[in-house]
Amino acid sequence: MLKYPHLFSPIKVGNVVFRNRIFASPTGWVDIKDDCTLGENAIDYYAEKAKGGAASVCVGECQVDHPRGSRGGRCIDLLNPFNLFYLGRIADKVKRHGAVASAELSHCGRYGGKHLGPSEGEVDGHAITAYTEEQIESIIDNYVKSALNCKMRGFNMVTIHGGHGWLPEQFFSEYTNTRTDKWGGSRENRARFAVTICDRIHEACGRDFPIEIRISASELSQGYGVEEGIEYAKALDGHADIIHVSMGVHGTLSNDEWQACSPTMFAEEGALVEYAAAIKKEMKHSLVGTVGSLSTPEYMEEVIASGKADFVNCARALLCDPYLPNKARAGKDDEIRPCIKCMSCWSSIMTGMLVCALNPRTAREAEFPENMEAEVKKNVVVIGGGIAGMEAAVTAAKCGHSVTLLEKNGYLGGGMHCEEKVPFKKYFRRYLEFQTRNLEKEGVTVRLNTEATPELMEEMKPDVILACVGSKPACPPIPGVDGKNVVTAQYAFENPDKLGKKVAIIGGGLVGCELAIFLDMEGLKTDVVEMGPMINAPGLSSQGLAVKREMRARGMEATFNATATKITEEGLYYTQGGEEKFIEADTVIVAAGQKALAEEAFAFAPYAPEFQMIGDCSSVANILTAVKNAYTIARDL
Repeated sequence: MLKYPHLFSPIKVGNVVFRNRIFASPTGWVDIKDDCTLGENAIDYYAEKAKGGAASVCVGECQVDHPRGSRGGRCIDLLNPFNLFYLGRIADKVKRHGAVASAELSHCGRYGGKHLGPSEGEVDGHAITAYTEEQIESIIDNYVKSALNCKMRGFNMVTIHGGHGWLPEQFFSEYTNTRTDKWGGSRENRARFAVTICDRIHEACGRDFPIEIRISASELSQGYGVEEGIEYAKALDGHADIIHVSMGVHGTLSNDEWQACSPTMFAEEGALVEYAAAIKKEMKHSLVGTVGSLSTPEYMEEVIASGKADFVNCARALLCDPYLPNKARAGKDDEIRPCIKCMSCWSSIMTGMLVCALNPRTAREAEFPENMEAEVKKNVVVIGGGIAGMEAAVTAAKCGHSVTLLEKNGYLGGGMHCEEKVPFKKYFRRYLEFQTRNLEKEGVTVRLNTEATPELMEEMKPDVILACVGSKPACPPIPGVDGKNVVTAQYAFENPDKLGKKVAIIGGGLVGCELAIFLDMEGLKTDVVEMGPMINAPGLSSQGLAVKREMRARGMEATFNATATKITEEGLYYTQGGEEKFIEADTVIVAAGQKALAEEAFAFAPYAPEFQMIGDCSSVANILTAVKNAYTIARDL
């Protein structure tokens, strides 16, 4: 008997059979070239999700009205015959592995580069011109042509992006649609655009060709609320076969509520399920999918078994581990690489690419084929059991090398270990447990409480030394920084009960601000002082926005453009705008970045024919950089 019988129960929609209830949601900008064609990484990226067991795999960023409906950046032009060749290859590969191939039909409307929308208005300082009726009909025709093109190239289904502030939602929302013709005014008229698209696609492609439509159950403070979102779904009931329920608007980044569509580490798993459940109660014909921070098969099973939704749509969970469905079906939950909600994928999308902090193969499957067997087997010593060291050791062992991991402490995880008490870092704990199991599974010899020394290297005689010795807290030259009331961020994470009632944090990076949130949860009054103009989150801008949003929700605000000048027993002095100010604090916490332990790593360079420095000892960065470099270097051995 299957461990998750409801999650893995097949279902037929129209003339299409889905092997289970897990859909791979559309994700954007995977190896799309300047001419809007796709590279091999994109083709293999989607095929990997199908091979991993998802029931449906949806290709993202497919535009029905390029360039009028594009928001800039790269996209797949569904009306360009040359692009359709590559889409056909994706559909073929996805279906070969037993999944349903779907394509996202997207139109950005008022957020596109031509500044056109349902009604006049303004977006980020640009005036919006209202569509004429002829333009509306032309766009609907393009949706239909695009869907038909997808069907003719082998796709089994299409997914209309009608949420997150994209064009169908712009027509439905009375906040972006003030028309007085048949496309505006009443709910029926405002829903007409989305309903007409669904009906005409069914007319062109057949009633047995399923249509999934993503909607936002609420636009939050930017627009309509949940009651109106339910009415949006009711208008689509029976016109779309599957209603995929999300939340929020991300057409513009001038606000931070766009994150509602991808709940961060501060939200509970399944943060949006209640909205899908509310809509499902109202549906008479359409099935319902839910999305948003769905990570574990246990929870997904509960969602389906309880009738809250018919499908679970996963993006980040399958970026992190595309084989989650197969592993869950086989009852191998402990082999699933857990998404840590770090928002690296979102941050990378903003720069026109896609990465996962924990899965270096994501969107690079063609570059890194599954076969990792090294031609020459080597004796590898990894010095340091932090994030980089664990990944390097696991990867080298998978390549067939004999690997020994040396860690001077009595635990693995490096700097992440100190955050084990932090509620919103529970996903990080799961990852450390996952990697610890991998070390054992791959036969890595782990020696804790073992200080690596040149003498030990002489004794072990490795072929390869991978130095992953990490970094140490940077200590700014501030008078009083050596006082008894001054501690590091690591100490504060580990000992929140020893900090007193009021703390001041020097450093408004992710570490300092996440620490501030944790200490606020613990009931401490916390002030953050940062030299820069904003939360310092290089390479992780989306996580920076998530932290900012969480701090604001808690009534917290960091002090920016401020320089710490002196620490006393009473607290912290700083200057801002030429004026000296004071924060009363029982404890002052220094979270002013890290200093690479490069010299410590250099000491091991002479003791093996091959030597590499990985992680913070090479260049202080983040978990994404540590993991991808460790993986790549270990595969190169």
